[in-house]
Amino acid sequence: MAMDGDDLLVRIAWLYYIEDLTQQEIADRIHLPRVKVTRLLKQARDEGIVEFRIVKPTVHLELERELRLHFGLKDAIVIPTPLDGERLRPALGEAAAKYLQSLFRPGLVIGLGMGRTLAEIPDFVEPIPSSGCVFREMVGGSSRADLGLDTYNVSWRLAERCGGIVEHIFAPLLVESTETREALWNDSRIVATLEKAAQCDVGVVGIGDVGDDMLLFQLGCCDAATVRYLQDRGAVGDILGRMFDVNGERVRCEMDERLIALDLEQLRGISTMVAIAGGTEKTRAILGALRGSYVNVLITDMESARAVLRESGTDEKRVSDG
Repeated sequence: MAMDGDDLLVRIAWLYYIEDLTQQEIADRIHLPRVKVTRLLKQARDEGIVEFRIVKPTVHLELERELRLHFGLKDAIVIPTPLDGERLRPALGEAAAKYLQSLFRPGLVIGLGMGRTLAEIPDFVEPIPSSGCVFREMVGGSSRADLGLDTYNVSWRLAERCGGIVEHIFAPLLVESTETREALWNDSRIVATLEKAAQCDVGVVGIGDVGDDMLLFQLGCCDAATVRYLQDRGAVGDILGRMFDVNGERVRCEMDERLIALDLEQLRGISTMVAIAGGTEKTRAILGALRGSYVNVLITDMESARAVLRESGTDEKRVSDG
């Protein structure tokens, strides 16, 4: 019996999606060229004879797509926002660990910044006997056990977990004077490590906001007056201690001349530059980092992603809860 158009489309769709036949097997069964089967399957989708429904929530995927398109990112990873705010940093650290492990290969060079969220990553990296990865620090050392931050320990633990090697910068994050910084800048080992870090394959950094919880303030690198000065100058965030405003423009201060760290311009030269940051209090900081093109991969949470897109002027309807 001859089949009309719809009957043929339904039959081909059934054989392909329900009976799991290949396109060639379908072509042999109903005596059609395989290329025509391919065309008819597409027609079945276009005409709504076949519909697809993803049963698990996809809001995070939609937010990832909006972030990629709006800011021209290479990638975006958006996780559900934990109900308990204390769980946000570990959750982001776990997501970052999974993302990094998807990139691991022998000879991969990963530059490491600083941050309390970044410090969570080693706890979630699955042990690998020998990944062949190299971890290079992009910023001088800092340690505060009460803040859960020790840059040397983070890089060492990452290398240990995945069977890689680490190259430390044996200098503090912030020195007392420009003269001290100049003296350290004359140390060939420090300069060589920073120069090599600027040429890494993948960089990983945190994004800080400018306020009472600012990491440099918590570390004792600056006082409350400096925080107010930065806010008055329009600073909303920092990466590696380098400040910027909500449009991504640099906000310079005297700490710049005492920092042992890569400059923001150098981050733009790294092909895959990953930022890990979450919490709506960092909305403007994340937005400034994205507008400045200092990073091209963002790992964040759903509430923060929505807030950043809204702040950037993206259509509210496209970033709603759905």
